[in-house]
Amino acid sequence: MKVLEIISDDLEFNIKQIKNRANGTKIIGVVKGNGYGLGLEKFTKFLLEHGIKDFAVSSVEEAIELKSFGLDITILCLEATTLKEDLEILMDNDITISIGSIEAAKILNDLAKEKNKKVKVHLKIDTGFSRYGISYKDKKDILEVIKMCTSLYIEGVYSHFSTAYFKNDKFVNIQFSRFLEVKKYIENNNIKIPMYHICNSSAFLRHDEMFLDAVRIGSAFLGRIIVENKIGLKKIGMLKSKIVSIKKIEKKATVGYGNSYKMKKNSNIAIVPVGYADGINVGTKNDTFKFIDKVRILKNSLLDFIKDNRLYAFINNKKYLIVGKIGMNHIAINIGNEKINVGDEVKIDIAPIFVNNKIEREFK
Repeated sequence: MKVLEIISDDLEFNIKQIKNRANGTKIIGVVKGNGYGLGLEKFTKFLLEHGIKDFAVSSVEEAIELKSFGLDITILCLEATTLKEDLEILMDNDITISIGSIEAAKILNDLAKEKNKKVKVHLKIDTGFSRYGISYKDKKDILEVIKMCTSLYIEGVYSHFSTAYFKNDKFVNIQFSRFLEVKKYIENNNIKIPMYHICNSSAFLRHDEMFLDAVRIGSAFLGRIIVENKIGLKKIGMLKSKIVSIKKIEKKATVGYGNSYKMKKNSNIAIVPVGYADGINVGTKNDTFKFIDKVRILKNSLLDFIKDNRLYAFINNKKYLIVGKIGMNHIAINIGNEKINVGDEVKIDIAPIFVNNKIEREFK
């Protein structure tokens, strides 16, 4: 038995805290990555029940899946595709489409004309992320797209921060200034766009002066953020399983792959059928290029060496050390000589986005 437990009261608390901080600014709930691991349908419905009606996903496939639930919501696809087949699928399913190039605008506008439709779109502006979007420098191209899109309704214009989680705000401020330049240029050409947005969760928590007309919130709902938690968000997500075996291990015996852990005294080990295949202790390789980033990684590694960086599990509300290397499907927990039994529930704090999608999501 494996379940990802989501405490509904904690999630509701986070939503309220975010709404209070937004102070009337439209909140776009970002539910990419299977709803950040909470389950796309369940998480979206929960947010909808608590007043969030606008949503965004990162791919065409996610947009179509979200649409299939039949909810009374708006869906923005953040993938600014130029593929005709993708644009047609999004248009036919009434998904709000991100336009990030003149080519995509022309293709979609022609498709909309053919089907006599008015398609809702948001223009994606590249202010320094260098992924999707028309460059903030190419203001004439931006204007051309707006004027040529006779069969498109441009509901919004947006961009995305690349360093909003850094303590140094320099590049965030540069990107925001570039975006405001675009906004002013559009307005100076007597064009009214209802919605401008640039803040993700990190920027939302650090820069209330950058809210504009809407903010895009994803990880902040889960309280799993890498910036200072100024509004008391609670962490969402505990992986639950049960002890399937308990055995006595003698002092100096080793546990797990690589003999990486040696018992300091005679103790009992509880075996739980969860492992890295379920998302425990899963991380990503450091994909860094800049020297300063390598220095930062080295610094964090040294800090991890100093602090207690070990993994723990909770049994009967008490914390126990997970010992040995994590297996694909099993972990070992040093329970000493505590009165713990086979069948007792075990909880592990885990970022839901890493949890295997086959594991049931349980809202309690």
